[in-house]
Amino acid sequence: MATLLDPRGNEFLGALDAITGFTVTDGRAAAATLGALNAEADVDLNGHATMAFDLRTGAGNLTATFEATVDGTNYFVIPVIDQATNAVVTSVAVTTTLAKTYIAGVAGYRRVRVRISAFTSGNIAVAMRASSGSQAQIAPMPQPSQLVVSTLSTANTAVTATLPAAGAGLFHYITGIEIVRNATAALAGSATLTYTTTNLPGTLAWSVGNAMAVGGTQWDVQAFFPAPLKSSAANTATTVVAPAAGAAVLVRINVYYFVGA
Repeated sequence: MATLLDPRGNEFLGALDAITGFTVTDGRAAAATLGALNAEADVDLNGHATMAFDLRTGAGNLTATFEATVDGTNYFVIPVIDQATNAVVTSVAVTTTLAKTYIAGVAGYRRVRVRISAFTSGNIAVAMRASSGSQAQIAPMPQPSQLVVSTLSTANTAVTATLPAAGAGLFHYITGIEIVRNATAALAGSATLTYTTTNLPGTLAWSVGNAMAVGGTQWDVQAFFPAPLKSSAANTATTVVAPAAGAAVLVRINVYYFVGA
């Protein structure tokens, strides 16, 4: 009996998928190994609507960024969904190992790529596959805060919480800021305390009264951002600054955040 073959020499299966015990051959490369700054793996979409990415490394210290182009020349970052956490990211910073898959809607783009936007050492294997089917996705969860800076003043002393520069091309994404005072003696104050920031949009600040009861606790700022607040400049320290709060008054600052492109 004659055997029908598809254009690449595989046995024609009609509408059936290959199942266990059946090997489908395809000589095209499915993955590329990237190990230098600006090294990239790309896929021409040709009308495809969904893109899957598989990133794996055992010893990489680098950042991989997801990008797309419409005109074939100018690229911009695109959001992808981490299939393990359902968080939306635009890049992945790796310091040791990584083995994750990501999905993105890419209808309308000409080409999609993964580019090494920051590089220290090692390499990463990137596999990519485009599909003409749309990807039914549940609403993504917020990106989890992976980093926290917590700092405490001494009595009647200014204090600064500093988020260190995140690395080349990377920003801070603030998910929460807390500022709380406590007093070991009463403060019958009539002054205004102004908490300031640097490297955040609009020069974000808060103003509060400084009076405190003995043994009291005052929550001055509890700001949490469902859509994270992005720092203004990449690879730049971000700070939250509290002034001296008065005799016998201490100030605690907590900042919750993650980094990304």
